[in-house]
Amino acid sequence: MSEQRGEPAEQQHPVMDGAEEATNEEKLHGLVEQVEHDHGHEGASAMADHLRDRAAETGVETEEPSDHVE
Repeated sequence: MSEQRGEPAEQQHPVMDGAEEATNEEKLHGLVEQVEHDHGHEGASAMADHLRDRAAETGVETEEPSDHVE
């Protein structure tokens, strides 16, 4: 990781092997697992906030049930 002014660079994409080839659904599932592990003790509302932030940082699209038309 490169550093600027002594601060670590912000992660802009998943770095796990195979993450670049993963579908959006698989990436979203991985983000949910990460957020649950890291912030599960903070409650559902805080977890949702963290998930939205991580999705925006990594470019993973979240799925909104209201967006689906059948």
